[in-house]
Amino acid sequence: MKHRLLRALMPFGVYPHINFTYSPFKILEFEAMLPWLPPPGPLAALDIGCGDGLQTMLVGRRYGRTCGVDVNERFIAIARDHARAFGRRANLEYYSDPVEKIGFPANTFDLVLSVCVMEHIPNHEEVLAECLRILKPGGRIVFSVDTLETITDPTLVESHRQQHHVVRYFRPDTLGELLTRKGFTNLEFQTLFRSDLARGLFTEGIRDGFNFGRLRAPRLATDLRRAEAATPADAPGIFLLARAERPR
Repeated sequence: MKHRLLRALMPFGVYPHINFTYSPFKILEFEAMLPWLPPPGPLAALDIGCGDGLQTMLVGRRYGRTCGVDVNERFIAIARDHARAFGRRANLEYYSDPVEKIGFPANTFDLVLSVCVMEHIPNHEEVLAECLRILKPGGRIVFSVDTLETITDPTLVESHRQQHHVVRYFRPDTLGELLTRKGFTNLEFQTLFRSDLARGLFTEGIRDGFNFGRLRAPRLATDLRRAEAATPADAPGIFLLARAERPR
């Protein structure tokens, strides 16, 4: 029922919209990624860990071809139904296999993006190597990962790790070393959710769940946006945003 309602909202321009989500973190995370994406145009993009396809559709409106990949077959079925309802607004394809198993041809994509997925993938090094292979020379990868640098209570961190099946938390230095070793260049990082408000909301999420409600989430995002703007940009954060390129 919920997913049919979302599809019914598409002709009115209400969905897909980044504010139509359950988490203020997802709203601000996507906003932070947008300036790092290539300008709209006839490009090919890949979304790794696409879930039910909300962000894939948002990205798909910018480019000529957008593929979403997720190992959860139920999510992919929902995403495909969304894509059919979305129609010609975007050229969308969805795959329910690990990206390294699909066999995309080399030099296929101008952009690979992923929203807080790499830290959950045991073979993330293999996945990054595959991303480099399927990117075109000069192509870009933009993705976020969990760091939890400001969550200092080890009990909370371990609870988050177990609840969300986190394989590894990253830091700018460890992620930089990994990306460089895999062959990426022109690395850039940005810490996200550095404020005291972000730490409080994230702690609430660990304890009570990260579904803040679709009505509450946009209001919290407004408060969080102000708090983040008032926090030094070089302060440690809960998430880390990364950008890198395949050498030309």
